[in-house]
Amino acid sequence: MAGKTKIGLLGGTFNPIHNSHIHLARQYTQQLSLDKIIIVPTFTPPHKKVENLASGEDRYNMCRLATRDLPLFHVTRFELEQQGKSYTYKTLRHILGEYPGSELFLIVGADMFLTIQDWRHPAEIFKMATICGGQREAGEQAMLEAHRQVLEAGGARCAVISLEAKPLSSTQVREMIATGRNPEGLLHPDVWSYIVERGLYSHPGSARSLQ
Repeated sequence: MAGKTKIGLLGGTFNPIHNSHIHLARQYTQQLSLDKIIIVPTFTPPHKKVENLASGEDRYNMCRLATRDLPLFHVTRFELEQQGKSYTYKTLRHILGEYPGSELFLIVGADMFLTIQDWRHPAEIFKMATICGGQREAGEQAMLEAHRQVLEAGGARCAVISLEAKPLSSTQVREMIATGRNPEGLLHPDVWSYIVERGLYSHPGSARSLQ
């Protein structure tokens, strides 16, 4: 009998999606032997305020472009279509409805891993998905392992992996574009072309000047 389909979920604003997001997702896919990874762009993140947020449609399109050549990667519009704050428990319910009987792995950053017990309906999240975190900066591994024990005592299933870090943030990419620096090598070529064509993250005309 075939085992359950193992699906990773990686959420974020992806404003814009960049090569480090893909690198991170690939590492989780390999280390957890995932069959599929679903990129989940948020409409409005409940945990942080994002400056210069591109439209949901633009961010969805960029995610599609960045993963078009990666057969295990899929992008969902679900949170974008909610038109409000994006809550993880609702997304997990939706994905389980789309992929009944699958095994879900929720991929979160270290800061989110350490606070997930404070999210909306954490017990339901723990029931539906394995919580996955990984060290991206020196000193995080011990904190993650310690908090793993706390979460598991509260009923969660967890996976903590070691990551090969490629530190880069979407904020850095946006700042480069806004100040006339070319971030082309940090993005999928089709994502960069899309940003230029749409004039995203810059004053009118400045993105075109970087071509």
